[in-house]
Amino acid sequence: MKNSKLTKAILAVVAIATMGTGCATTQQAFAQGNEYTFKLGFPSGDTAQAANDATDLRRAIEAYKFFYPTVATEGVFQQFEPHGMLWNEVGIIMPQDPEQQFLYANQDTPYLMSFLDLKDAGPMVIELPAGPYIGVIMDHNQEWFGDIGLIGPNKGKGDRAIVLPPDFNGEVPLGYTPYYAKTWKVAVFNRILSKTGSYKEALDYAHQLKVYPLTEAAFTPTYRVVDIAGKPAPSPLLKWQKNMEYWRMLHKAISDEPSQERFRAMNGMLAQLGIETGKPFAPDKRMQGILSKAAEIGYDELTVTFFDHPRDEKIVWKGLQWEYIPVTGALDLLTKDFGNANSRDLLTSDAYFSAGWGTSAAIGVRKAGAGSMYYTTPRDATGSYLDGGKNYKLTIPGPVPAKLFWSVTVYDSATRTIIDSGQGRGAVRSLFEKPSANPDGSFDIYFGPKAPPGKENQWVQTVPGKGWFTCVRLYFPEASAFDGTYKLPDIEKIK
Repeated sequence: MKNSKLTKAILAVVAIATMGTGCATTQQAFAQGNEYTFKLGFPSGDTAQAANDATDLRRAIEAYKFFYPTVATEGVFQQFEPHGMLWNEVGIIMPQDPEQQFLYANQDTPYLMSFLDLKDAGPMVIELPAGPYIGVIMDHNQEWFGDIGLIGPNKGKGDRAIVLPPDFNGEVPLGYTPYYAKTWKVAVFNRILSKTGSYKEALDYAHQLKVYPLTEAAFTPTYRVVDIAGKPAPSPLLKWQKNMEYWRMLHKAISDEPSQERFRAMNGMLAQLGIETGKPFAPDKRMQGILSKAAEIGYDELTVTFFDHPRDEKIVWKGLQWEYIPVTGALDLLTKDFGNANSRDLLTSDAYFSAGWGTSAAIGVRKAGAGSMYYTTPRDATGSYLDGGKNYKLTIPGPVPAKLFWSVTVYDSATRTIIDSGQGRGAVRSLFEKPSANPDGSFDIYFGPKAPPGKENQWVQTVPGKGWFTCVRLYFPEASAFDGTYKLPDIEKIK
């Protein structure tokens, strides 16, 4: 029985995937151009093995992409343990310089990170005083379930939040705003919008944060924050994402957490691959080969999705290279993910989570006064990808429609973290570098291995031999950012 062209394509992928797994007969069959074959309606020859390999590979690739936010969050948990992070007891603050690798991070607002383990402690209280905090609460799957600070219900006037564990079935104590977690481990992520841009001021705000178990509400909180400015904090995810370590970390993550009914089908895929709560992860040689190849293919497909997916709705201004991130706008407030009640938008999820860490109801909201607006591009005006060995200029028209401030940040295309060129920064920011305006009110931003004479303060150094992409951020964007009256021109290559 002959198969379709689609099946042929799948079989070609399986032939590649099975290389090195010991499936010699399968490789030989596909090297000869054989397809699935049946006799009397039954699989014959190597068809059964090939079909089973194909099924496992397809499921592994899709599971890889679906659970990438989970593994990325596990990476963030582990990233700061060497710096003294302790669950429920010690948080981290950092200026977010290039040596502190963080996916698609900004270099405008220091990051204040707190990590909660609700299984050990039960309900946890977060107290924020009035101040310039932009805070989000996310679970182990990187699912947002609460905003605090300026984007929270009290709009920066102070918060007394309580994060409740998955098994909570009691009454919410009076005086607290409840947030319901679906996993035991939770990340509380605050950005501090210092009014002066002073890191010292941000540190002062960070040390005012209080975190403690509800059972210790009557005691003086002992929570503290460690400053890791100037200290390298490499991302573990970058070491895991293209090999077997990815699957080991995914097994660890799902084993640490309760199962969720809505993930039942995806957990079924993982179980078929030998990744299951309560059971050791011990893949045989065949499955190791399939999982290793799935990690490579899954990562590559996520990379393609971020840099070159086919949806036209990603384009901000027709005829220009700038793209929205997230592709379709903000999260759905009911489902807490990209999409709607009927379906999850997998492409938007893949594009967003492959490049960045951290979600919020305020990210991507396309209206004046929202928390922040992101415009991103990996291309110059000709449509060519940006090359670290060449020189470019971006002219930002003025006045820039950002009520607070704006920035242009450069990222390494291979890591999606702030470019580490030795310059000490990867951004030009209105709050820090304060670039000089042209006579017409616009701003020229330069990129390349060497700064144009006299333009060092409004230049980001790039690295020859490496690709890069950029993001223009508007903090508390104004109406012209959305009504079409304001447009960013494309990045131009210069000599």
